[in-house]
Amino acid sequence: MLNTRTAAGGHTEPAEASPESGIVWVYRFAADGAGAQLPSGSVDQALASADGWTWVHLSLADTRCRAWISHNARLSDLARELLLGPEEHMRMDLLGNEIVGVVPDLQQEIAHATDSIVRLRFVMTDRVIVSARRTPLHSVETVRRGIEAGKRFLTPVSFLDAVIDQFADAVGRMAEELGNELDNIEDRVMHGGFADERPRVGRVRLQAVRVHRHLAQLRAMFHRVEHRMSSDNAPVAQAIRALAQKLDAIDHEVGSLHDRARLLIDEVAAKMIEITNRRLFTLSILTACFLPPTLVTGFFGMNTKDMLFQNTDGGTWLALGVALAASAVSYWALHRMRAF
Repeated sequence: MLNTRTAAGGHTEPAEASPESGIVWVYRFAADGAGAQLPSGSVDQALASADGWTWVHLSLADTRCRAWISHNARLSDLARELLLGPEEHMRMDLLGNEIVGVVPDLQQEIAHATDSIVRLRFVMTDRVIVSARRTPLHSVETVRRGIEAGKRFLTPVSFLDAVIDQFADAVGRMAEELGNELDNIEDRVMHGGFADERPRVGRVRLQAVRVHRHLAQLRAMFHRVEHRMSSDNAPVAQAIRALAQKLDAIDHEVGSLHDRARLLIDEVAAKMIEITNRRLFTLSILTACFLPPTLVTGFFGMNTKDMLFQNTDGGTWLALGVALAASAVSYWALHRMRAF
């Protein structure tokens, strides 16, 4: 019987499986930029080829991929440490002929992206890009589908540019959805809706804050890297400059959403306070109007001798009339004093 072991994530896999069998994707790009998927076992031949360039995508949840990075990947020790390490902070550094980095991406579910922002790690040279992730990523999956549909990437730089550009587009769509949510809430608030919209606005504001935090870090990193690489690697610096400009525009939109959400929370809170005050005012007027009748009923409820209307036909109705008259006088007095 074949010996088996349990890998990360709970999968039972053959213990004799080679490290290359744990690679998620291997794509080989020809000189014209056309990409073709290769079997994971052909990764060494693809990396040794003198034509075009190669993309190797790894899942860090698979111990076989970790073994391939540690022993088989043609990378520097610092690049291996970045791919295998626990670091979550965004970074991009130039290490000799390698560009290493940790950038954000949206987690991919079966058919759509989620709001969770996770990390993509990569090591790039002029001939190879090795990317790694712990969970499926939306931008990487979108770019891969583009490759299958015939999209061409002449260099690893253009591929990485497409991945980050897809992330920026996804964040832009997310910002548009958040803006539509705020528009709907504003319409209900301005039309006098009585529902407390603060939890919904709070969720929008929280998501805007999270996205803004990641975009601000990514923008700052790109601006630093652009100046650092402008003399060493002009094509990469130019691509980073274009992405930084796009992220600046998206971050400005997300920042405006955060400001709108903060102002809308104040507006909703003011509306709720106004509604509460109106209800308390109505309750106060009713209390003031019913206080004199309560006094009248309390007076006629005393078990004392010579009580008014005690021996009078229809005395109960007369007492009721006195109570109503007292209430009417109270209402007239409050209105005369401009209490409402």
